[in-house]
Amino acid sequence: MKTIRTKLKLATALTSMALVNGGIDDVFGQIALGQEGLGGSAHATGAANAKRKSPSVSTYATGLTNPRGLTFGPDGSLYVAEAGTGGGQTPADIDPSCPVNVNIFSPYTAGYSGRVTRVLADGTKETVADNLPSMTEASGASYGPTDVAFVGGTLYVLIEMGGCSHAMPEDLPAILRVNPDGSTTSVANLNAWLASNPPHFIKDTNPATTDLEPDGVFHSMFVAGRYLYVVETNRGLLLRVDPRKGVIEWAYDMSIDNAEHNPIVMTRRGNDYYVGTFGEDGGPAELALFDKDFTGYSLSFDALNPLVGLAWHGNRLYGVEIFPYDDQWTTDNANLVAFDPMTGARTEVLTNFASLPTDLVVGPDGALYTTNWAISFAEGGGDGQVLRIVP
Repeated sequence: MKTIRTKLKLATALTSMALVNGGIDDVFGQIALGQEGLGGSAHATGAANAKRKSPSVSTYATGLTNPRGLTFGPDGSLYVAEAGTGGGQTPADIDPSCPVNVNIFSPYTAGYSGRVTRVLADGTKETVADNLPSMTEASGASYGPTDVAFVGGTLYVLIEMGGCSHAMPEDLPAILRVNPDGSTTSVANLNAWLASNPPHFIKDTNPATTDLEPDGVFHSMFVAGRYLYVVETNRGLLLRVDPRKGVIEWAYDMSIDNAEHNPIVMTRRGNDYYVGTFGEDGGPAELALFDKDFTGYSLSFDALNPLVGLAWHGNRLYGVEIFPYDDQWTTDNANLVAFDPMTGARTEVLTNFASLPTDLVVGPDGALYTTNWAISFAEGGGDGQVLRIVP
């Protein structure tokens, strides 16, 4: 998860788990749920009026490899983007002229170990699409499929990074359409768009010191109507993509104030858009509120720690904090928090409940779902989980 381009300081004790793969029935022609339905982050439930109980956490799925983005499909099943474990391909295998040392995380190796997995209600896992691009940085952290979303009955997967410096073709990162037979088709070349649309501000371009990725870090996306809204973390860009036409448009450039904000995740309620950031240079995170036209944003929430997931549940906006901003890359240190939409107040709902999670969605059962060990160094992978939270 290239959500944070800071130095990794991670020591993990990991357990390998078996991954069960199976076939997939064709669900892509089914009637879509509305934008507030299962495929989006802003699924409201009737539970808001119920008497609140102590929150509970249980394991919903195991045996995943660097699980990142989540979405529930029209069939009611959970779909998971697994970033994979990279591979042995080097930039020179793509083109001898490819740059190798482009930032503090270089060099990269790559392969096709990423995939999208469907998790049935009984925990059975089925591979929807595999052999997807995956790359590994010098520290051992891997990146690839980073989010999934349905527009209508069609599933899309976001590939986070790419380019020849990452030992991947120059047409990555991108949004891929998952076809009914499990093959994929590129519908939006994010790499090419970024090359033609640089951000307003870049703090550091020295390969010896920068965390800048030459071809961008497109970390997350969510559905609003027929569009996919994409968050580019490294440069602070918010994009709107029409996957049917491949049209990519600006929503907002958060670097317009000559600062790095590192947005990670976005969700929507009504005409308002909410963007969680990671913060920069050890400072606290932000929860930015945009209007429907993205004319600007306000900071009316008491955000603190890096936000990697946002979801509306009833009248509460929940967020997943990957770890404390002043104790970064520690494990067993994630929080689930709730923000009061009227006052902006932040309340801790669960503390120290997961290790390096990412994303947050609401299921058809009204529970919250997030990942555990979304970044892992387990040899061969398989230690990742999906957690189910009843808040």
